[in-house]
Formats: sequence, C-alpha cells, structure tokens
Amino acid sequence: MMLAASKALLNPFRSSHQIIRIRMASATTKQRYDLVILGATGYTGQFVVEEVSRVAQCDMTQKNRSLSWAVAGRSKDKLMNCLAKARKNTGLSLEDVAIILADVGDQDSLNNMAAQSNVVVNCVGPYQLYGEQVVRACVENGANHVDISGEPQFLESMQLKYAAAAEEAGVHVVGACGYDSIPADMGISHMIKNFKGELNSVEMYVTVKSKDGDSTLHTGTMESAALAIANQNEIGKIRQELFPKRLPTPKHKITKRGILHKNDKLGLWGIPLPTDEPVVYRTQRYRYDVLHQRPIQFQQFVCARNLFQSVGMLLGMAYFAFICYFSWTRVLLLKYPEVMTAGVFKRAGADQKKLNSVTFTATLIGHGWSESLVAESDQHVLPPDSSIVVKVAGPDPGYGATSLMMVASAMTILQEKDLCTGRGGVMTPGVAFTNTKLIDRIVDRGMTFQVVEK
Repeated sequence: MMLAASKALLNPFRSSHQIIRIRMASATTKQRYDLVILGATGYTGQFVVEEVSRVAQCDMTQKNRSLSWAVAGRSKDKLMNCLAKARKNTGLSLEDVAIILADVGDQDSLNNMAAQSNVVVNCVGPYQLYGEQVVRACVENGANHVDISGEPQFLESMQLKYAAAAEEAGVHVVGACGYDSIPADMGISHMIKNFKGELNSVEMYVTVKSKDGDSTLHTGTMESAALAIANQNEIGKIRQELFPKRLPTPKHKITKRGILHKNDKLGLWGIPLPTDEPVVYRTQRYRYDVLHQRPIQFQQFVCARNLFQSVGMLLGMAYFAFICYFSWTRVLLLKYPEVMTAGVFKRAGADQKKLNSVTFTATLIGHGWSESLVAESDQHVLPPDSSIVVKVAGPDPGYGATSLMMVASAMTILQEKDLCTGRGGVMTPGVAFTNTKLIDRIVDRGMTFQVVEK
C-alpha cells in the first residue's frame, strides 16, 4: 500500500517532467539568482514557492521584468515534486526554475547556495536549530537573507553575532518577515507616518476567523514555539549584551491590562500573547539608540468573542506553555504532537483548501500627543490627547499571509536595496523597510493596511 502511495505521489511529477525543464545549479554557476528558496519542500516552503511563482508572473506581465529564482533543499526528487505541485496549483510554467542541492548540516553546500543568491528566502526551521549556519553562509558569501522566525533567542543572537559582519559585507539579514512580525512592526511604522504628532503607546488586538472552524497548524510551527518557550531564559543574557543601556522610563506608561480583559471599543476579550513584542522592542531600540527618537511602548493581545471562549483559550495557552517548559513533556510533545495537543498541531498541517477560509485582522490602537517635543529627553507634562487606529488584514496568518509577506520582503530587498536602512546589517522589518514600499507590495498581493480612525 505504501509503495502504491509513493508511486501515486510521483506520477504527477513524471507526467509534467517533459514540460518543466529542470536546471541543476552548480558552484561554477556565475550568475546570482534573484531569489533562492531554501527549504522549498517543507510545508511553509510550498506556499512560498507558489507565491514566488505568482509574483514572478506578475512582474513579467505587468512590468516586463524577469525574475530569476531557484529552489534549494537536500533532495532533488522532493524539489522536483515541489515544483510539480506548484505548477499544478498555480497553472504556471516553471521551466526556468533551477534546483540547488543544499543541506543545513553541510556548511559547504550552504556556502555554494549563498554564493549563487541575491536574496536567500530561508524557510528551514526551527531557526534556533538550523538558522545560524544559513545566516553565516549568507554573510560570508554576500547574500541577503530573510526568514519568518518568531524565535526571539535566534533573532537577537543573530543581531549580536552578525550585525557588524553583515554591515561590512553590505547584506541585509532581516528576520520575522512573516505573521511574526510584519503586521505589528510595519503596522506601527505605518501608524507613525500617518499620525500628526508623537506616539506614546500602541496596543494590538488580533482576531483569526475560520468559516469551517479548522484551526489546525503544522508541527513545524509547534516546534519553533516549543523551543522559544523552553529557552526563554536565554533572552535576558542575550539582551543584556546586545542592549547594555536600559531605555528611559516613560512618564506616561501604557496601561497594563489584566490577564483577561474586555476591550469595549472592539467588543472583544483580549488575552496577552507577546509573540511580536521582542521584535517591536528591537525596532524601538533602534529608534532611540540611533535615530534619537522616543521609543513607543507596545503590548499585544489575541482576541476571543466572549468570556467563555477567552477562558478556554487562556487554559489552552497555559497548557501548551507548561508542556513546552519541561524537557520530559516536551519530548512527548515532539513525539506525539497530535495526541498532546488534541489535534491542534498535525504533521500533515491543515488542508490548503480549508486554509482559504481563514482570515486574520490585527487592530492597532495608538495613543499620543498632537504636538511633538523638540528633544527626545523632554517629557510631555499632560497625558496623551490624540489617538489613531490602523487595521492590518489578510488571509490565514500562519501560511498564506506569512508566505505573502516573506516574499514581499525579499522582493523589497531585491528591488529597493538602496532604500533599505543602512548599507547592511541584522535588522527587524520595522528598521530595514521603513523607507521602502514594502507595505505597497503587500497590499498589491491582497492584504490591507488601513488607517480607520484618527
């Protein structure tokens, strides 16, 4: 039975093999591909491959601009199957897509891949386990790098270790270019540009809706989250070395919400879920340390429709944090994810058709002053007197919106390198892309960034 299933899986590739011309890239290849997708055969990688396919088609039909790209991974057969699936799902010809064999356990292969890349789109996680060797290869071989990591230990350690080398090499290494943390980081950037005055604080409330009620996530997402929780004690040490000087204490502190609270303006219950806060913090450090601008306070919540649902979500989050924290329960989680999470995480992930019914909305509520002070050391005497609301919305956040935002980030570096902050370095999206048209690219691909209230 397994043999028959394997043959059935290979048949679509074999039937299209005569149509798709596969080019194997080698170390002797002189050209640098515009984009190279590492980990293309993974669950998220498949979404990214299909998004690049569509973006390349749009660039050709609308701007008469050709995009050269390649997929990279350990197995030639799996990469070819990935392209065949992408061709079937998009209806596009992928005959010019090259294949690069690269393994995160083989540094030489990563160096070879990076030497052939303008931008490496890294989909191989968990990044705490497999990310650094890719970043090293990119910095040493002159390739820019984007990833979708939401793991603060990885992101901040990469800035600590490679920021100077990346700047010297003239390459941008930008992490958290997916649902973690484009809506929050670029949402605040959009808010700053549309707020006449000076922002003091931002609260973000996230809602996720599914018409068929399917909230299944892939186990790759689970593994990254589990490692982030298990190693959370490392953040303090990394951050102390990365930012030895503390931020000034704001005179008008953001209101701290309870573990459960109702936002009457939205009519929803909020539960603290600070997944984006570390990324926003690094952006605000840049604003204060480099730009000498007052840092913006930020806190983040996931929403529920009523008190009963919010209590259930809170208990579920507490349970997941508990089993991730202890090594013996974490082993069981990684070995039996479907059982340990009651089917929330599955090795097969969610069905792509069901994901089409999932959407998210991030509502950012900002408070500040209608007038800006001259010096960043000055403090406003009166409390904030102005507000602004920005909504960021899109398809399923875990994979559809994430692949869209990741590819848009890569294309921004590729086409607006001179507008990205600095010569290079290890940065957050809010630092790297603040002067670019990243938000326009994201909107062009189907998401929205809207100022809904001032």
